[in-house]
Amino acid sequence: MAKIGVILCNCFGEIGNTVNLESIRERIASDPSVDFVSIRESLCQPGDSAAVHALVRERGIGKVLLGACSPYGRMEIVRQGLAKEGVDARTVRAVDLREGCAWIHGKDPVAATRKAANQLDMELALLQNMQDSRDVAIGVQREALVIGAGPAGLSAACGLARMGIRVHLVDRGTAPGGLLNVVTKVYPTELSGPEKLKPLVEMTGSSPLIRFYGKTKVASIKGYAGDFKVTLTGPEGSAALRVGAVVLATGARLLFPQGLYGYGKTKNVITQMEMERQLATGKAACKTAVFIQCVGARCAERPYCSTICCPMSLKNAMRILDEVPGSKAVILHRDIMTPGSVLEAFYRKALHRGVQFIRFDADRPPEIRGDGQVSGVEVFDVLSGVTRSIETDLLVLSTPLVADPESAALARMLEIPVDKHGFIAEVYPVHPVETRNDGVFICGTARWPASSDQAIAQGEAAAVKAASFLGTGTVSALTLSRVPGIKLGHAQADAEACTGCGNCVAVCPYEACKLQRVGQRSVSRVIKVRCKACGSCASVCPNGAMQIPEQNYRVTGAMIRRAFREVR
Repeated sequence: MAKIGVILCNCFGEIGNTVNLESIRERIASDPSVDFVSIRESLCQPGDSAAVHALVRERGIGKVLLGACSPYGRMEIVRQGLAKEGVDARTVRAVDLREGCAWIHGKDPVAATRKAANQLDMELALLQNMQDSRDVAIGVQREALVIGAGPAGLSAACGLARMGIRVHLVDRGTAPGGLLNVVTKVYPTELSGPEKLKPLVEMTGSSPLIRFYGKTKVASIKGYAGDFKVTLTGPEGSAALRVGAVVLATGARLLFPQGLYGYGKTKNVITQMEMERQLATGKAACKTAVFIQCVGARCAERPYCSTICCPMSLKNAMRILDEVPGSKAVILHRDIMTPGSVLEAFYRKALHRGVQFIRFDADRPPEIRGDGQVSGVEVFDVLSGVTRSIETDLLVLSTPLVADPESAALARMLEIPVDKHGFIAEVYPVHPVETRNDGVFICGTARWPASSDQAIAQGEAAAVKAASFLGTGTVSALTLSRVPGIKLGHAQADAEACTGCGNCVAVCPYEACKLQRVGQRSVSRVIKVRCKACGSCASVCPNGAMQIPEQNYRVTGAMIRRAFREVR
């Protein structure tokens, strides 16, 4: 067993004034596995890490137990300092003696000391029984695959290229730009969609680090973070790539509201995107245009706001007023969604320009009139309590963005979940462009409806995240953690004891457990690059075949026995 060194921090009296560190030193020093117990005034001040490292090296210590502050205090600084001095972070454990003992039990020094001693005892039991996970290192391919060449994908590709990373940009369309190519004006500016994307499109065409694959789809993606093997299919046949990171920017699709408000049956009932085409060709002339919001959105089937619908209606309503003198524009809405100061100012601009707003209730939606062609709309105004009849020769339906089936197919390839609406699901709100699968990043409307500005910003964020990963050269599986620092270890299956029940495969949230055939039976194996040491697999293994070496069942048993030995 490796010798254990214990270092207790007094924290200039913040711990020692309450916790009796001398009595704890005497108690711990009697443990045969402990080589020494040292009390220091501090562990986080300049020079402390070097002094601890010198002591560890001089005594030939294999494992270190620190009694100091909370991880939410300065313990991570202490760990990082020791790591810089060459102390393997996996051999260092820490117990919270300050916030968890001295501070919270400041009025009861005896209880604080007893609690501190018990926690240190339990951590010693862990160090005495823990084993090491066998780490794996992967050489990172310094190239990236960006799927989708809309605003988000273009932003991600250009961002990566600016950081010196080669990018393969794939899109099913013939040219980059996505839906924004058909938008004549982008709110709240006067720029057209192509004008807004022009700098990104020009860089895509001129940068030697970006290769654009038009009319191309991803046939397969295999591998792990740092080394994905990708097969593309396009006009020139198949192409094989090896990339270190994947950015999903596949975008979303527009809902065509068949059966709603006469769409598809009644003339002059169109969607917002169809109106964009009319505006582009000058065919949007009308006396009165009525816009209906939330058509197919914020309902039982799609209970979400699509972000872009209200600003699009404001923009197109004002364009009708601009391009057709004497015309009238009315927006029927349940709520006007314009978050942020810029869009709020845009809304107020529409009010001042003469756009009319009528609020209706979802339980009493507007009704259209007309035989074969729309002639009017009747709507109950919930603010005035009056049913209003509006003559119109154009009805524009604001429909939501819906998930693209291609996104779901790619998510299945990468073993990333999608939500109930079909959008790619991410489960870490503090990491909004990351996915469960390390090395795979997401941006734009593939993850949720977003404006073009939001999509471009997310693309830049995904590029930065991907570049920081691709710049590592070699990645250790133990560094692929969801918490600060290295992760606890990797789960490990005992092939002799494994019965192949598949419980671990069913519960693993990271798709890290797989069943494979060994002779005449199936046994579990763990993909270390994906494993996050969450312990889900070990908790459902019926015979203890699945363990995390650093926190195996011997560790757990020893910690429990040590915790209650005084009771016996």
